[in-house]
Amino acid sequence: MKVLAYVHTFNDAEVIDATVRALCEQTYPIPEILLVDNASTDHTLDRIFPGKVTIIRNDQNLGTSGAVAAGMEYALAHGYDWIYILDADSRPEAQAIENLLRCYQSLSPELRKSTWWLSSLLKEEEGGYPHHGCVFTPRGVKMLDPPAQPVHYLCELNIWSGSFYRLDAVKQIGLPDRNYVLDWGDMIYGYEGMIRGYTGFLDQSSIVIHNMHPIETLRLRRLGPRVVKVFYSPPMRCYYFWRNSIYFWLYKYRRGNPVMPAISHFLLFLRWLIKVALFIKTPTPVLCACIRGMWDGLHARLENRF
Repeated sequence: MKVLAYVHTFNDAEVIDATVRALCEQTYPIPEILLVDNASTDHTLDRIFPGKVTIIRNDQNLGTSGAVAAGMEYALAHGYDWIYILDADSRPEAQAIENLLRCYQSLSPELRKSTWWLSSLLKEEEGGYPHHGCVFTPRGVKMLDPPAQPVHYLCELNIWSGSFYRLDAVKQIGLPDRNYVLDWGDMIYGYEGMIRGYTGFLDQSSIVIHNMHPIETLRLRRLGPRVVKVFYSPPMRCYYFWRNSIYFWLYKYRRGNPVMPAISHFLLFLRWLIKVALFIKTPTPVLCACIRGMWDGLHARLENRF
């Protein structure tokens, strides 16, 4: 099977180099590593890379969804069977791709036909905390907490990084919608495959070390005897997170009673606003981004940008 490794780059040359080295050291041979550059301005990619590295330079920042779509277009045009997607701060262990393909080959012929997506297990760079696959529930998206065995298990979605897509299924499902830009684009893409009858697996033997930046984003605030956790995100990410997620629950999700998850998500939004207002030192930019994102999601204005 012919595998293209895709890396979504950002402005950190040392981190990108570490990811490229990890891909070059894979036990399963990768003929090409594709770096997609979203109109960076710091000349991060202006240097010599190994011969198997190809660089796509976008004229504008298309966000993660747009960059992944560009990578998939390239893979389809060049006859690849699978595309392995990584953020630039994700380092796959040497057998990550080989173990995913071994997992796929171990499935029954019927399951191989319906499996369009596999995922590595992401582990925090600091502490090794695992981030498992997720499922949709009436109360939103839930991360699974599976036992160590069996080594692979069914799940419905995961973040882009560490995801491994079968490209003949991508042809049937279509490319990710570029209008999602950032957060929730990967979640919605998993749903697009699921409602068309496709399945996905996470293989726990395929490991990717991933920097989720938990220390930088977590804020702890005391409220009487309680400690309140507030995860801070920049206003741009808040906008896309709430716009895309609210749009999804209102307009796309159709499993069981779609009203309940929409209500649950709206209540989550209100709790988030209260936490930001009370516990973030300069809440106004974040609050404005959240409210604007909610408004655009309610009115299905995916063409809008932050």
